[in-house]
Amino acid sequence: MFPFLQHGESVLVVRNRSMWNVLQRGDVAVYERPTSDGGTSIKRVVGLPGEDTKVAGGSVYVDGRLLAEEYVLVGSEIETEMRESEWYNGPDEYFLLGDNRAYSTDSRDYGPVAGDSIKGRAWFRCWPPARWRPLGIR
Repeated sequence: MFPFLQHGESVLVVRNRSMWNVLQRGDVAVYERPTSDGGTSIKRVVGLPGEDTKVAGGSVYVDGRLLAEEYVLVGSEIETEMRESEWYNGPDEYFLLGDNRAYSTDSRDYGPVAGDSIKGRAWFRCWPPARWRPLGIR
């Protein structure tokens, strides 16, 4: 998630179990990776439940529309040699991508993430103190 988050920073996570905290596109989510090694990861919400997400030519399309992503690290676009891929999110699935796309293992590798694997939304950067601030307040 560099440069949005840097190594060693800590965030406060708010569970997304209540109506006031439903995940939206652009939010940063903390989740259990659906891989054999497991672990917790943090990525940006790109595709919401019931949407079609397509990665092609270095761009992301949601339901056929180009997604404007001002948070993606400049010079870190999706590799154009990567084959075109498309995923459909089920009724409780999210498509999650890292901001530093060239070095991110994310939904491009393991597909949409089930809603019950998502711990919550990163809400506040709490460490280091010099970088305290809310993250993406709506």
